[in-house]
Amino acid sequence: MKKHFRMIAILATLMLLLGSLAGCGSNQAQGSNSGTGAAAADFPKKNFEFIVPMGAGGGSDVFCRTLVKTVDDNKLCPTTITIVNKPGGSGSIGWSYVAKDHKGNPYELSTVSSSFYTGPISGQSPVSYKDFTHIIAVAEDPTLLVVPANSPYQTMEQLLEAAKAKPDSISAGGSSGLSMDAVVFYALSESAGVQMKYVPFAGGGETMTAVLGGHVTFGFLGPSEAAAQIEAGKMRALAVSTEDRAGGLLADVPTLKEIGHDVVLSQLRGVVAPADIPQEAVDYLHDMFKKAVDTPAWKEFVANNFMEEEIMGPEEFLKASEKQSEMYAKYLDKIE
Repeated sequence: MKKHFRMIAILATLMLLLGSLAGCGSNQAQGSNSGTGAAAADFPKKNFEFIVPMGAGGGSDVFCRTLVKTVDDNKLCPTTITIVNKPGGSGSIGWSYVAKDHKGNPYELSTVSSSFYTGPISGQSPVSYKDFTHIIAVAEDPTLLVVPANSPYQTMEQLLEAAKAKPDSISAGGSSGLSMDAVVFYALSESAGVQMKYVPFAGGGETMTAVLGGHVTFGFLGPSEAAAQIEAGKMRALAVSTEDRAGGLLADVPTLKEIGHDVVLSQLRGVVAPADIPQEAVDYLHDMFKKAVDTPAWKEFVANNFMEEEIMGPEEFLKASEKQSEMYAKYLDKIE
């Protein structure tokens, strides 16, 4: 009987030991999973710098500030995102700062515009879309051709007739010589068979001031830049560069294509970061900005500024950049 009880005691001890080992294995597995979660949760640990490579008040600036404000208002980021304007060189100064000086740094962000593509094509920028991690594209932004309210030109046709009658008498203001504004200007000039002067400015804010002050005959502005002035009756839109007409306040504004000029261009809006950032950072940033653009406040901004929502993930955004680059290469020879 004693021998029997001794065997039972030994078996019980073995079972307890095996249970203890299984528990350790389970704890180790949970610890490993917890570690993976902790690694993902480690990002972000620092504040972000969001570089706008254009001047304050322009379309890119308004876009970025509104996007970051939406993130802040909805508490989507545990750290601070600070907007920093670094204009110059048609955007090349700001983009070089992000891509070359901060390669691999997920805390440096920027946006894209037409000169993001035209700069490297023309040899004016040392970096191209290939030097960036594409995070998310969120909208397409058309270009408006606008005049001050006191302009004698009520239609684009009238303005072009005046340009044809007196070469170089008409001047146009727009962002930098390598912007979408300039591409549209030269393509339109060629299509209409007219000779006009193009005056480049650091950004949409300066262009708007020049148009309102009568320093140029007409100007190229994004809807987000021009909408308030149009609503206030200080500015009039004569044409839009998209395939189809915009809605709302701009419903009566014809496209360039409608008035006989096959010039169709729009500007992609999105967020990029330097190349070689960790995948967990790409995923986090994409999800964060995706949540922001899904909010009612952001959708209202897009609608009020006559943008077209165009959400793309990293891979699709990169492919879109390739197509944008090809498109601008096609038009860039129009720029003198």
